[in-house]
Amino acid sequence: MVGTEGVAGPLAGLVDAAASLLALAGVLLAVAIWVSARDLRAALAVLLDLLLVVGLLRLGLLRTWTDLLVAAALVAVRRVVWFGLAQRSHHPAPAAPDPRR
Repeated sequence: MVGTEGVAGPLAGLVDAAASLLALAGVLLAVAIWVSARDLRAALAVLLDLLLVVGLLRLGLLRTWTDLLVAAALVAVRRVVWFGLAQRSHHPAPAAPDPRR
């Protein structure tokens, strides 16, 4: 059961530091992918995956119900974004009119 007491000790500090570094890495890598490849889907994939890892790392500490809700929200946002991107990719842009007509 999730409690409200925090996890004390060096492990909690290490996990928080790792989670913060991974969040920063996710943002930087997503921007780098978007700038270099102009591929928004790949950039979002990297960002959302690393943010999910951050949420799961922090979930391992289980400090509060809020931590659990944040991790669940990250999973939900990731799924909604991927559903939206998948729907958008299945509807190609309309073809240009034939200039011969």
